[in-house]
Amino acid sequence: MAIGFVAADEEAEKIWLHSEPEANASARVRDVRWGDFLNLQGDTDDGWRRVKWGGETYFIRDEHVTSTRPLEIIFVDVGQGDGCIVVSPETGAQERILVVDAGQGDNMFRFVKWRFGKLQQSFRFHAAVLTHSDVDHYGGFKLLFEHENVSFDRVYHNGLAERPGDDLFGASDGSGKFLVELAATHADMEHLFADAAGLGGKKYPTLMHAALAGGRVEKIEMLSASHGAQEGGKAWMPGYSPSAGRACTIEVLGPVPEKLANGALALRWFAGHDEGKTKNGHSVLLRVTIGDLRLFLGGDLNRPAEEYLLRHYGEIDGNSALSAAVATAATRLGADIMKSCHHGSADVTDEFLQAVNPFAFVVSSGDEESHAHPRPDLLGRLGKHGRGEAPLILCTEIFRSTREEGKSEDFARLRALDRKIDSASTSDADKTAARAERKALQDHIQRRNVGVYGAITMRTDGQRLEITYRLEKPRGKQLWQSYVLKRQAGEWRVIETSH
Repeated sequence: MAIGFVAADEEAEKIWLHSEPEANASARVRDVRWGDFLNLQGDTDDGWRRVKWGGETYFIRDEHVTSTRPLEIIFVDVGQGDGCIVVSPETGAQERILVVDAGQGDNMFRFVKWRFGKLQQSFRFHAAVLTHSDVDHYGGFKLLFEHENVSFDRVYHNGLAERPGDDLFGASDGSGKFLVELAATHADMEHLFADAAGLGGKKYPTLMHAALAGGRVEKIEMLSASHGAQEGGKAWMPGYSPSAGRACTIEVLGPVPEKLANGALALRWFAGHDEGKTKNGHSVLLRVTIGDLRLFLGGDLNRPAEEYLLRHYGEIDGNSALSAAVATAATRLGADIMKSCHHGSADVTDEFLQAVNPFAFVVSSGDEESHAHPRPDLLGRLGKHGRGEAPLILCTEIFRSTREEGKSEDFARLRALDRKIDSASTSDADKTAARAERKALQDHIQRRNVGVYGAITMRTDGQRLEITYRLEKPRGKQLWQSYVLKRQAGEWRVIETSH
């Protein structure tokens, strides 16, 4: 037995698993995507490979199997909030998996359980990135930090660790313009959150205490343009600088601390002393690059933060028109794909969108929320300032266009089954039956509410890009809607779309 991956199809034709080693339509049983994992069972004599998938044996043409895989980015439908998984192209011990934000509820946890073997064995992630301390970005990490089989090499955050008391981000400097008590090191986080008695019941301190107390997180650190690995005048996520020798690099573009007269690093207050705009505006900003493809992960930026970043990276002073920053700032902020800031909020600047100028946007938003995200005027701006004649706007909420009937009843039944399984008065036979029912119900919820609804997957080697999302109802045997793009004459062009 060996492992393999589905190869890229240069003719842009769909690749199938077959029920028998024959290339006829009736033998096509499952469409698979570039980079899908293959559990190889051996060769046949006529150019086919045996594959184990879901406990069944299938066949795939030998030319559709490769030992290499693309970089994978999954924007998980977490409802209102952000949640993204980055899977490196490397395999074996060199593989690294990042979780960048995890939403508020348990959708990310359920997706991770489904993707990584139900977490029945120990699984180590390289890093969790909490872009900032809004619960719809960090809340979903709690189930991961508390799970006995989950561990992390690093947990990164933006330095504005919300304190248990009234002084949310710590002290300001004498001018009142800057926040000076940044939680930059693991020791800083231990000082703030190691003592369970001093947490005050707040969610962020409770989460960080869980990360510290479980013994499964190696280190918690601030990540910013002044922290991480400094190389070539830029900041990089440790282990992802150009000299690290990995398939992709990850540059850290924000937050951007400022050095005070005494040499200390500080983060400025935004919008006066607005706590929400300040922590959002200092989101951890990442630019992932592989080959010729760049992906910008924009946290919850807002107008004051975008103006500050444009002036910083555009190298203009406070008196110059913001438009004067665009060309120079684009050399640092420019990207091909952009995770739209703040779930489709209209609190953006046209100049920032012009500087990033992507050909595709991802908007992570949820229903049953009061923010009306994504805002219609924001969607108009994305189309106006995106690159090309028809920029792609991908929205988790739009791709999850219907609610699962009986969703609340499903979760109520799950809780009832949990109580039955945990009860000492339940017989062994009844517990076995309850576990089987729970598994079937959990798989149903997972398949419909996370697997089907909303998740957007991107796979790329830096010259070719596939964007896919699952159809809510199969189109014949087709399960996925996809866009295939290739780098041609210095630009990304759509070469195939499934219809």
